[in-house]
Amino acid sequence: MTGFEVYKMYLALKQHFTKSDYDYFKYRGKVRANESSFEQRRDRYFFKKLATRHSDKRLLEYFVANFISDPQGYLRSFSEDIYSEWRIHQESFTYKFKQEIDLLLEDLNTPYEQTFETIFHTKRGEHPHLIKRYFAGEVSIETLTVLEHCLGYVNDLDKKLTDPMWKDTRMRIKKYEPFLSIECKKYKGVILDAIKLKL
Repeated sequence: MTGFEVYKMYLALKQHFTKSDYDYFKYRGKVRANESSFEQRRDRYFFKKLATRHSDKRLLEYFVANFISDPQGYLRSFSEDIYSEWRIHQESFTYKFKQEIDLLLEDLNTPYEQTFETIFHTKRGEHPHLIKRYFAGEVSIETLTVLEHCLGYVNDLDKKLTDPMWKDTRMRIKKYEPFLSIECKKYKGVILDAIKLKL
């Protein structure tokens, strides 16, 4: 990839993560961009450097990791360290998912297989247990996204929550979801195993 192509990928992903009506996959990453304008940008060397450092797949991961860290996509906050931490998190995610499920189960009553759904329950205007744990930094955005993909709770919360914090979180979940390879059978098994071990 050229620096200009990397720049176009960045623009497309920025639109994906910041605009509700743009979908990176639906539009195949297409955006309006002008190469001569790109050459006038002060930050063009940042994109040219990335082009020499990463393969196409790694570039996509690099940008996704950094957009998840900073959804507004400010380049000055992007870094290789964020990408490295993201990759480590992805590689050990099944273990971390189990830890986070264990944490969520701690506040539930037995029988867990019947009370597990209550992590999504809420009253109008009040965040559910799951989202409170996320805001406290105890549950990751990946866990929220896996639970949405496999169990589906976002639409129900939309009926009761209208605050900006929920809207931002909802958008992050929905925008992140297509970039993750989620095997629901595996993650449902992790939840069931965690419940059995608690009994």
